[in-house]
Amino acid sequence: MPTNLPPEYYAVEARYRDAKTPAEKAACLEELLSTIPKHKGTDKLRADLRKRLSKLKNASQSSKTTSKHESAYHIPTEGAGQVVLVGPPNVGKSALLTALTNATPDVADFPYTTWKPTPGMVPIEDFQIQLVDTPPLNRDYMEPDLLDLIRRADLVVLMLDLQTAPTEQFEDTLALLR
Repeated sequence: MPTNLPPEYYAVEARYRDAKTPAEKAACLEELLSTIPKHKGTDKLRADLRKRLSKLKNASQSSKTTSKHESAYHIPTEGAGQVVLVGPPNVGKSALLTALTNATPDVADFPYTTWKPTPGMVPIEDFQIQLVDTPPLNRDYMEPDLLDLIRRADLVVLMLDLQTAPTEQFEDTLALLR
């Protein structure tokens, strides 16, 4: 069925094809809808233009509302696998990372020196494994993202201080991880 479109429609359609930004395209589509006569022959064309306009508006709204929250605890796996060091405060997780990798985490004799995960690469023959030092596990406060990091790891190494009640430390740490 003939659409019988006015010359203004074709001019706006040319501007729509040349439009670069979604806002320009949306404005042109709205203008196209206003220039099309309403009759039986233009129903499908009007539906197609409304559909395009809806897609443009949805795309612009989703790009506005989608904000990436990048956590310090999100460490992408590099190398052959990711090994996460966990344990209570002051058991030597940072010292082990420093000894095995070129990473430079803060190392001190007092607890709670590490506040965010620190990755390092351990070379083993022809491949490398990523070693991640984590903040200490604590009953009072623990970041939820820390548990996500532990869940995503390929291997978890539980470190304990063998000089002060290792069995109790082990049971407490396992209870926190459950």
